[in-house]
Amino acid sequence: MADTHHLIKTILIPQVAELLMKNKGLSEDDALKTIYESRVAKLLEDDSMGLYGQSALYLYGLIESE
Repeated sequence: MADTHHLIKTILIPQVAELLMKNKGLSEDDALKTIYESRVAKLLEDDSMGLYGQSALYLYGLIESE
């Protein structure tokens, strides 16, 4: 099951980065840096939190509210 969660995360992270680039005008590198330096990234690594099951838009909103 953890492999499935990992695959989902590899799809979600680029989607969140795309939202940051589109809505905030960030470069791809800056968008990814924003994601990986956020509290959301740490929570996303914890499968027990279930964030891997949320939408990219939801994760984007969490990052925006930090």
